[in-house]
Amino acid sequence: MLPISRHEMYGKAKAGSVAGIAGGIALLASFFGIDSSLNLPSGSFYMMIGLAVGLHGIPAIVFGSIVHMGTAALIGAVFCMCSALHPALYLRNIWKGVFAGGITGLEVYAIFFMPIALYLMIPTLGVATGSTASSQELLAVSTLKAHLGVIIWGALVLHVIYGVVMGFFSGMILQEDYKGARKKSLYELESESMPAT
Repeated sequence: MLPISRHEMYGKAKAGSVAGIAGGIALLASFFGIDSSLNLPSGSFYMMIGLAVGLHGIPAIVFGSIVHMGTAALIGAVFCMCSALHPALYLRNIWKGVFAGGITGLEVYAIFFMPIALYLMIPTLGVATGSTASSQELLAVSTLKAHLGVIIWGALVLHVIYGVVMGFFSGMILQEDYKGARKKSLYELESESMPAT
């Protein structure tokens, strides 16, 4: 396996950031659709992130959307950088990217979303909606808490969708990097730490 240059890794990070933002934009419409189906003001999901840090109104929505898109870009960058670490992980085609992206969406849900949602966001929302919260913010928080089970399961689906979209765009961008490279056999990929048996 050839070492990866800093320039190549930077290129993978840029491609992954673009793919991650594409996945984040795909979820943007879903969030606004969920808000309207629950009869909440638009941007309520993003507002919850802002409320957790003490912001209210439009600044809370803007902060939440920036944090969410930044996180999407970061996940995409790490995804594409990790795909360059071993030939077995190379995203040689779109379908491998879609599969790996869906798995990554599940991992992000289990490792990051669930602990942050259950141990940070939900307890903080009760404190953040004190006397300075507007009636719309109080309504949004109470509605989201009432539908928490549905939201947690829906978030699983949305994280997989994010991963699939991110993987699709990552595979589409990165497959060009591997067009001329010969695909190695299983025995050529083996190492001392991971022998092909």
